[in-house]
Amino acid sequence: MHTQNINVAASESSKTWVKGRSTQAEARVFVRIDTGRIFSEAITLNDGSTVSVFSFETLEELQVQYADMALMTESDADALFCTRLFRPWAEVTEARWMDQLTVLPPLDWQSSRAGETFKCSEMYSGKVTHIFAHIRGRYFECRDYAWKKHADLVLGAVLAMAAENAH
Repeated sequence: MHTQNINVAASESSKTWVKGRSTQAEARVFVRIDTGRIFSEAITLNDGSTVSVFSFETLEELQVQYADMALMTESDADALFCTRLFRPWAEVTEARWMDQLTVLPPLDWQSSRAGETFKCSEMYSGKVTHIFAHIRGRYFECRDYAWKKHADLVLGAVLAMAAENAH
């Protein structure tokens, strides 16, 4: 099948040429879109075809078995997986807020005139965690990236409040 090209392809697959010199290109992976899970790493063979390291099949061949299969960069696959974990802002009780504030040391606890936010220091999965906001006497929770800034979190919670009041 494609085995004669594997050794060379594996060593060359992550390189790309930029202005006459070799640089590392971001690795590509085969991903199941329905679940957001990585199926296999991808390598490019000498003939130019890109195949799965797991099964040595091309995207088209994999799509016969898995209609939702896609080929993308690792960072795109990570973003696809993480966004499936997100949950929108929802109002919670003060008891839930206090419980989460005291169960583990909070991550990035911030306060400003607009409100107060903190993140659960235990990640839900990867870079995603539970985030809490206290705005104008009301308490909110969402699940999002742990690196989000306080101002963006307050804005998100306020917008959730405004949308709730609009109905």
